Amino acid sequence: MAFWKKFDKILTNVQTYVCAILFTVIIIIGAANVFCRYVLNDSITWAEEAMRFICIWLVFIGSSLTIRIDGHVSIDVLQSFLKNTKVKFVLYVITRIVAASFLVVLLPASIELVQKMGNAYSSAVGVPYSVVYLSFPVGAVSMLLSFISAVPEHAKKIKDGGEA
Repeated sequence: MAFWKKFDKILTNVQTYVCAILFTVIIIIGAANVFCRYVLNDSITWAEEAMRFICIWLVFIGSSLTIRIDGHVSIDVLQSFLKNTKVKFVLYVITRIVAASFLVVLLPASIELVQKMGNAYSSAVGVPYSVVYLSFPVGAVSMLLSFISAVPEHAKKIKDGGEA
């Protein structure tokens, strides 16, 4: 159990730093492109595509961080009306299992898609599309690890009578 907690802490830190770096790179590229477009009258041709690809990675890695704080948008009207903590607990666990199952089901297809991309490269940046599509399997595994870490903690809070 101590190994898992240490691994989880390291993983969370890596995810946080990677997201911060990716977001910073998007801001820098965007600002440079605005400067070039409006001051130099010549935009950076690869900027938009690069920012889009970086944003895709940012979304998938950031989603795993959002799972850790139980911050994804969800319809919890039923859960807010329930008074019975056991029913709330069961409902919470079931919804998170469904979400995790969705990731597990799509994971093999996403890996296959990465493999099918082969030697296809993006036109402006010159990055292999397989690197862009790799964001889903990496993000899915990262989200599954976040579910494994966060759901028991949040479920325990609900079971003890608190809110997740």
